[in-house]
Amino acid sequence: MWNLFQQPVEKESFESWGKMCDDIAKVALLALPVILYSKEGLDFRLINIVLLLCATYLFLLGGRICRKKSFKGKKV
Repeated sequence: MWNLFQQPVEKESFESWGKMCDDIAKVALLALPVILYSKEGLDFRLINIVLLLCATYLFLLGGRICRKKSFKGKKV
């Protein structure tokens, strides 16, 4: 219970990591309008939008990988 990264990893752990990654990606997408309409400079906004889109993509990819691993069986 205390060691989250011990082998073999349980299916439920992969499912929860996948859901967490999806939730983080949703929050990053919801933050885009806040950055877009902020009073900061255009260069600052563009850099932050690109970084948020990259983070969104990476977290969606991480969630997908976790879901694929959770379908392989009870213990992976």
